[in-house]
Amino acid sequence: MRRRRTAMLGFGHVAEHGHLPAWRARADIALVAVAEPDAGRRAAAARLLPEARVYAEAAELLSRETLDAVDIAAPPAQHAALAVAAARAGCHVLCEKPLATRLTDFRAMRDTAQAAAVALYTVHNWKHSAQFIQLTALLAAGAVGRLRHVRLETVRAGRAVSVGGEWRGDAAVAGGGILVDHGWHALYLLLGLVGERPQRVAATIERRRDAAAAVEDTVTCRLEFPSCSGEIFLTWAGDARRTAWEVRGSAGTVRLVDDRGTVERDGRQRELAFAGSLSEGSHHPDWFGAVIEDFLFEIDDPARRGRNLAEAECCVMLTELAYASGAAGHALDVPGALAAAVAAA
Repeated sequence: MRRRRTAMLGFGHVAEHGHLPAWRARADIALVAVAEPDAGRRAAAARLLPEARVYAEAAELLSRETLDAVDIAAPPAQHAALAVAAARAGCHVLCEKPLATRLTDFRAMRDTAQAAAVALYTVHNWKHSAQFIQLTALLAAGAVGRLRHVRLETVRAGRAVSVGGEWRGDAAVAGGGILVDHGWHALYLLLGLVGERPQRVAATIERRRDAAAAVEDTVTCRLEFPSCSGEIFLTWAGDARRTAWEVRGSAGTVRLVDDRGTVERDGRQRELAFAGSLSEGSHHPDWFGAVIEDFLFEIDDPARRGRNLAEAECCVMLTELAYASGAAGHALDVPGALAAAVAAA
């Protein structure tokens, strides 16, 4: 069996605890190189991957190594440049969310990947959680009737710890605050549950914990769809760690909070229980294993490419629109270009 030669670009906490275990569990993957600018994290990569060559710069790695694919787990502001360079080197690209923080960067990444005939795939790992899989199955089975409203809530007591500096608090590196970090997950989950084109977006952007912070810590975003509505609430200013989803329909309601849930219909309530919590850690290597499978399918079958990328495009465009709505202080219509992207996803 030929092993795909793969490199990791960025070796922070998510790469070590979320990506690495899933890659090493596969017999068809050879992790041959790592690029990481932080000296401490390079030392960690060398210790954990003694068989791999470790570089300080991705450009040197790409020039020296013969690769099939790269896994980008660097801070968001570096995603576009790394993905473009890797695609030009003929590598298939798996990239952590957010794929891009600006639509212009997204288009450069997409166009370069398409010109090089390589796959470009974003880590939408929350779609592989047991909770999301169960929820989509319940909706497909008509458990709540016709969908009316979806609320997705993420509460955290501060930003996730980062390495090489607290880059999540640096707007130039992170590309934004919690809307970019956790909001990206919420957007693709919401789009997956509703399955319709959003028509209007209204967002409130706040700095609750530190008014002088460079990035927002709290966001409320409301989206109007043709037949239902969605609401996303995100905060780093909480006093607990909690992830809660609520889906209301014409005939019932599903509520999920971390590892527990209920299905209510016709005056009856059914309990749901899950082996893992949605708020348990930030790395989820089991979910990432399923992401790898999807990525490899796109590598092997070019006809499958495009759905994940269209979903990522929706997330970039909705994020930009939410920030614009927050700045304007009122709801904004979704442009036709986004409607087309949603239809493709």
